[in-house]
Formats: sequence, structure tokens, C-alpha cells
Amino acid sequence: MGHRVARQPGDEQREQEARRWGIPLIAGNSSWQLEHPERAWDLPALASALQLGEEEIGIWPLCDSSNTRLLAESHLRLGLAEAQWSGHGQRGRHWHSSFGKHLYCSLVVEISAAYAQVLPVVAGLGVYQVLREQIPALWLKWPNDLWIGQRKVAGLLLEGRHGAEGQRWVLGLGLNVLADPDLPATAISLCEAGCRMTRLELLLAITQQWRVDFAQLERSAFAPFRQRWREADRLRGKQVEFTLGGERKTCQVLDIQDDGRLCIDDGTQQRIVHAGEIRLHP
Repeated sequence: MGHRVARQPGDEQREQEARRWGIPLIAGNSSWQLEHPERAWDLPALASALQLGEEEIGIWPLCDSSNTRLLAESHLRLGLAEAQWSGHGQRGRHWHSSFGKHLYCSLVVEISAAYAQVLPVVAGLGVYQVLREQIPALWLKWPNDLWIGQRKVAGLLLEGRHGAEGQRWVLGLGLNVLADPDLPATAISLCEAGCRMTRLELLLAITQQWRVDFAQLERSAFAPFRQRWREADRLRGKQVEFTLGGERKTCQVLDIQDDGRLCIDDGTQQRIVHAGEIRLHP
């Protein structure tokens, strides 16, 4: 699956730069071809399937971060990146990605500020709901990561920006889809776990589940999601290493609160935390 373009003067330097970023350009005598590991995004088909205008969807072959782009371009509702060089997650971590192998999407969400803390949890439960039957080892690691066994397969990040039109919330998802030798040893792809859904199938299924779940969150708060959380969570009652504000402690995970915060017991007291890093004990 490729897109062919005539070669131009200076293309050798462009090809070298593309290889450095992992973009699969194949040079011919008179043209070069961009090889997509999977079918490239089809803007008209996406707009029709998602009931959005074509002008509301941004598709970037390579960008810094789909969340950053969507926050900056107020006319867009959905952003898709084939690769990112400055993707970011919780606690300001940055990462780069392989071209065309995974699902990197950002979506503008209409949500009350009161539910912003818990929305990434509900979003993670939506992804879990889509994939749970195909991948029994899938689980949700508080607050916004999906794991298969002991390896991470996806992460979510909600970011907000206040502008002239009020608060704008953007939800980003990075989901490892195809086999990828560049993934770290702590990560896994859906393909490796036996799931053969395409990026398009995943995008449509996940965004549809999100529409249903986010509307229910606005109507009924977190209560309808608690049973799904208990099915998706693997840490309740377990001892974990919890890091918050540079302080690292062994804690027992108790339960999630209705606002998305986590209740833990550090051996001396119970604490309710809104952020932090959980590391699993071997």
C-alpha cells in the first residue's frame, strides 16, 4: 500500500531524514514511494463513517503530537497521526512512534469540568469494552493505561485549554496495533496478542463506544461504570509501588472513587490520590 510521487532535486537528503524518523520511503529511478504498513486514512470515508465534515478531521503523516495540533486548531474535531515525534503522556513524558503501524488519535470531547478527572478512566473502560472478548488478558491500569498481562498496549491523555470559546477538552489515545520491533520490551501490540482488527475498525468501534459512555457519564456520573471497572482492574487489594511527588512507597490499592481518584493504604493511613505512578511488584 503506497503513494508514489515524482522525485525532485534534493530528495536524497529528504530520504535520509525520513529514514532517521522511521518513515518508509522507497526510492525508484524517477519517483519515490511512501509505503504504508496498513491502508492509509481515507478522509471522505472517515468523515462519512464518523458523521463529521471533512474539514473537521486532521490527518498528519508526521506531527509533534495529535493532542497539541487539535488544541491549537479549533475547527478540528478529530486528529489522526501516522507518526509522532513528541507524543506525550502523564507526568510530561515524551515519546516518538513508528510510522503507520499504530493508532494515534485525538478527539474533542464535550464534557463538564466536574467529570474531567474521571473521563480518562471511562475512556480506558471504553477501549477495554471493545477489546475484552478478543484479549482476555487485557486490563486497565489506573488511571489511563491499558495492559495485556505485564506489558502496556495503550495510553490515554486528556488535556484542556481555555480559549475565547470556553474550555476545550481533547482526549488522546495511543494504541499499539501492528507488530513493531521498535516497541520497548515493556510494550506489546494487539497483533502480538492475536487481535487482527485494523486501525479503521478500531477507531470506529472505540469512538462509537466513547459516544455512548461519555453521554452516560454526563447523565449518571461514574456509578454505571463501577462494575466494568472492577472487571477491568487487576490491582485492587494488591501491593504496588506508588510514586507521588518524588515519594515512593509500597501501598495496597483499595478502590477507585466516583471522581476518578484512587484510594490507597500506605501502611500508616489511607490516602486518596488524583495522580501518581504505579509500578507492579514482580
